[in-house]
Amino acid sequence: MVAFSTGAIYAMVPIDSGGSLETDPPAPIGEYAMSCLGRERVFEHFSRTLNIPMAIIRLNYACEMRYGVLLDLARQVREQSLIDLSMGYFNVIWQADANAAALSALVGVSTPPLILNVTGPERLSVRSCAEAMGKILDKPAHFGASESADALLSNASKCHDLYGLPRVGTDRLIECVAHWVRDGKSVWDKATHFQVKDGKF
Repeated sequence: MVAFSTGAIYAMVPIDSGGSLETDPPAPIGEYAMSCLGRERVFEHFSRTLNIPMAIIRLNYACEMRYGVLLDLARQVREQSLIDLSMGYFNVIWQADANAAALSALVGVSTPPLILNVTGPERLSVRSCAEAMGKILDKPAHFGASESADALLSNASKCHDLYGLPRVGTDRLIECVAHWVRDGKSVWDKATHFQVKDGKF
């Protein structure tokens, strides 16, 4: 069994730390992150007591054309909204690559569960991504506040060592999402709220 969790169960880390590792102790902020850690504990309990091989995927963040952090940023640039830089950095992975990692993890399930961070290899800058999208959308990006010294970041090098790097790179994702928004295509209209730092979504 492969169960999804989230990188939100980790603490904020310094932006130059390389991101949280699977061996770092959980330090969830807020009710959502705490509930996700609780879900992990339920799966872990039954993995151990019933000897069910499992993997727990801590995802941070998946995106595609209709949903995700990059879509949130592109829409803010298009609408000329002020972009909050409080959470100035993030990780992202194309949804299909996240799915591929989860499926691949089926061959590595164990008791107790295999824990795996799943995200892209880069620490992305909100400012840089918004500015790159602004060039495609032919609109300037406007920013509020300033980047903090910490952020919710995950280190997925263990996943990459096991299953390889994501097939779709960041530059391609930024380009595709910006063109999608520029062309007015359909979206799910479900904001990620990735910029929230107090756990109150």
